[in-house]
Amino acid sequence: MKGIRFPLIRHPPLNLCDLDQMLLTLKHEKALQALARLHGIELRYRDGTGMDRVVPSSALHSLLHAMGVKVGTEDEARQSLKAVRHRRWTSVLDEVFVVWESEATSLWQLTLPLKPSALSHLTVWWQLIDEHGREFSGERSGDSLALLASRTIHGTDYCRLGVPFPDQLPLGYYRLSVSVSGLPSKISGNAFVVVAPRQCYLPDQPSRSWGLTVQLYGLASGRNWGIGDFTDLSRLATWAGHRLGASTIGINPLHALSPQSISPYSPSSRLFFNPLYLDIEAIPEFQEAHTVRDQVYNQPFQERLERLRKNPTVDYESIRGIKLPILESLYGAFCQRHVAAGSDRAQAFERFVKQQGIALFRFALFQVLQEQYPQVYWRHWPREYQDPTSVAVEEFSHRNFERLQFFQYVQWQCVEQLHQLNVAAKKAGVSFGLYHDLAVGIDAGGADAWIFQDQLARGVSIGAPPDTFNLSGQNWGLQSPIPSRLRSHAFQYFRETLSHNMEFGGMLRIDHALGLFRLYWIPDGKSGSEGAYVRFPVDELLAILALESVRHQVMVVAEDLGTVTPTIRRKFAQAGLLSYRLLMFEKGSGQRYRAPNMYPELALASVNTHDLPTLRGFWVGRDIETKDQIGLYPSLAHMDEDRVTRIRDRQALLHALGKENLLPHGTSALAEDLPNLSDDLCQATYAYLARTPCRIVATSLEDLLGEVDTPNIPGAPEGAYPVWQKKLSRPFEEWQNDPGLLEFAAAVHRERAAFSS
Repeated sequence: MKGIRFPLIRHPPLNLCDLDQMLLTLKHEKALQALARLHGIELRYRDGTGMDRVVPSSALHSLLHAMGVKVGTEDEARQSLKAVRHRRWTSVLDEVFVVWESEATSLWQLTLPLKPSALSHLTVWWQLIDEHGREFSGERSGDSLALLASRTIHGTDYCRLGVPFPDQLPLGYYRLSVSVSGLPSKISGNAFVVVAPRQCYLPDQPSRSWGLTVQLYGLASGRNWGIGDFTDLSRLATWAGHRLGASTIGINPLHALSPQSISPYSPSSRLFFNPLYLDIEAIPEFQEAHTVRDQVYNQPFQERLERLRKNPTVDYESIRGIKLPILESLYGAFCQRHVAAGSDRAQAFERFVKQQGIALFRFALFQVLQEQYPQVYWRHWPREYQDPTSVAVEEFSHRNFERLQFFQYVQWQCVEQLHQLNVAAKKAGVSFGLYHDLAVGIDAGGADAWIFQDQLARGVSIGAPPDTFNLSGQNWGLQSPIPSRLRSHAFQYFRETLSHNMEFGGMLRIDHALGLFRLYWIPDGKSGSEGAYVRFPVDELLAILALESVRHQVMVVAEDLGTVTPTIRRKFAQAGLLSYRLLMFEKGSGQRYRAPNMYPELALASVNTHDLPTLRGFWVGRDIETKDQIGLYPSLAHMDEDRVTRIRDRQALLHALGKENLLPHGTSALAEDLPNLSDDLCQATYAYLARTPCRIVATSLEDLLGEVDTPNIPGAPEGAYPVWQKKLSRPFEEWQNDPGLLEFAAAVHRERAAFSS
């Protein structure tokens, strides 16, 4: 039998130049991958839909470039890789050491160019200096040092030695200096040392507390200027403490924003505050400046304020246009009455400015420069003004000293009113005071990005990979620190951010706490599905977080939602961070809601958050309806899937309430019989959470007042939905004595107390 003949397929001959290029490309790709691993870039990950994704070389190239790593050519990548590998053995000291308070012995590591046999000739002198200038010093001979490892690099021998820290160092930050003699040339090195507790602050006697959360800008009242202010918040805290027995008041981030920004999660600075929250009439100069009072109390001005109060949304531009000129007038009165006379109040201001130091100076300076170049991103300013340390910027500050001091005065007023607010909350029995929220990133065009630019990644934004809520992923447009630069700058920005945000309150929520482990970086111009995760030095970040938490006596809540793994949650728990548990996400087998006793003790529980529908909005599907109206669904099938899921979830909620005997008398156990969520059912849902062992249960003011619309819809196109603008539908004066609210709070309080024993 004859064999079958197949036609001969002829390939074009392979050009040797093409082969060389393929080999070079392959070598470049391998170098990129090796560099990526060394710089903490994960080469693959699982997104929120459960899909495994491999990061393409183009993304690795962009992310490494954003870190300042030279990878343009294969030779550059190879040289960068060589430098990183060698640096691990050619650096005398690592940049950062953590010493845990509970450990009996800790070592700092010293790497020296010598053979192990030459150790006996060494003398190591070291000095530790703490934040207050106190010194701890010592000396060690080489043969008393622990040899940890050795290696030969390009013919040079290196030894890594272990030197013990002094026992029982007080908690705090230290500068370590080392000098080594006995080598051909004297060697020295420096490092940053963190002596930290193992856990964040937690009260000695845990109790099952509860509190309210509110979007401050949306707190309507008959006295504010169209936006909730610090006095409104003080009144709310006093009411919640005295009348409801609340232990904390949770608020949206109070960070300073850029003039065109309204999102509290896209701050210009996380170190300073948004002056739109100031109660202008509570500033002492307002009572002293008769002309300003006359201007404010005249009829046209009051009519303008009344229109802003009645507006169902916050008109940020108009409010800024009213408050800023009045603040300028009050600053003028302050200068005339106090600065010129050197009064006690002027001296208090001077102390504040001195205490805040260079950070406040540069923040205020940025705002003055921003006024000089409105609508212009700071990287497009004249080159000499792009660097905050330049001579030109210093000269600019001298020429504009008075305007710079105005912005310092405004921050002083924010700090004074926050201090008064915190005191009032404590007096009202709000034992934990304010519960602040820390945004995960910063606006690339803002003050912090200008001040700390040498620590931040350029050409990338942080966001989230695709998940079931957003199949294209999310790009938040926020700038991220570079992990290695954080370390080389002794975590300065991170430390200052925590300290400023823990100053006025008893709790701090870390938004997207996964960022302590890793952040999802997206190259500019790419979609949310084209990024990669970048790992951060989590142990060092948690050490600093624990230290600042204990120093300020502030509990820390980790917003551990999304792609957070059980391993990460365990790590948070070990560090004393409260988990963030939302009823809407706490489901077990069969998509049924977990029973209250299934929740962890070390947690804060709530029904929802600002990005999710209110409880009543959830029940009627307002969020689904709104997402359809503004075009957020890729197809009708996705919307129909959400509707089917919502029907199932509503029934599951009734089933969960029924198992706990919390269904109100006469209420149907079938969700289809209940087109709306009654006040009794809303109260029963929070009573369900109140039965959990979680340390804190947070009730949103939107749910307490029966609001249907959510504060924010992630991904909403600009102008399609009033994100971060919606006010509560009723002013404080109308509901503060509402018996239904008092009964709601009393029911939650009873459940918390009953299940505490």
